[in-house]
Amino acid sequence: MKILGRRLKAREFHGAATHGFVVDRLRDDLLEARYVERVEYTETIIDPFGKELSFERVEYRQSHFRATAYGAGLEIRDPPRSVQPLMNRLSEATDFEVAISPYTVDVLAWAANFQSASGFSCQVDSLQISDLRLGDGIVAKVVIKGDRDVRQACAALAANRRYILERIQLRLDKPNSGTIVLSHSGAAALNVDHTDEEILEHLRIGLI
Repeated sequence: MKILGRRLKAREFHGAATHGFVVDRLRDDLLEARYVERVEYTETIIDPFGKELSFERVEYRQSHFRATAYGAGLEIRDPPRSVQPLMNRLSEATDFEVAISPYTVDVLAWAANFQSASGFSCQVDSLQISDLRLGDGIVAKVVIKGDRDVRQACAALAANRRYILERIQLRLDKPNSGTIVLSHSGAAALNVDHTDEEILEHLRIGLI
């Protein structure tokens, strides 16, 4: 992590740069940083009299990420629409010596690990499956929702057919409240009243 930190600092973002990194935290096994892009563009509007007015705009796009020597390795927080610029610059910073690969996870196992690590009571009240085989050359994509746990209903619907479980929604029981959507790509979307950092730490533990 310290070697990576030095390489990112060598590509540090500054006022005149169009892109670069900002290292926020660095330890032996952990790095937290941001990839910043400076985007300039011209915005044109039309006033009530039909006259065009142009304004020069500057936008700073930031991708927050966390790299560790354990677990999934790379975590992106509130990712932008495209993470490809970040991936490209990280590859350059490591002289293309590090491969960044997609992460695939069993979401039900992840949910069970999260529940065990956090001690929170929760239920799977929604799930989405794809490639459910209904016959030769026939597949279905299905969303199952309920006011209680839907895992048994999913098992009954799928019977012994093959399918891919894409994502599930965990609803936290009281005294906690909110939902967590877990994706088989290793993504988590939080809408909870609890402290995000505490939830995230339990999710990281459950992902290992």
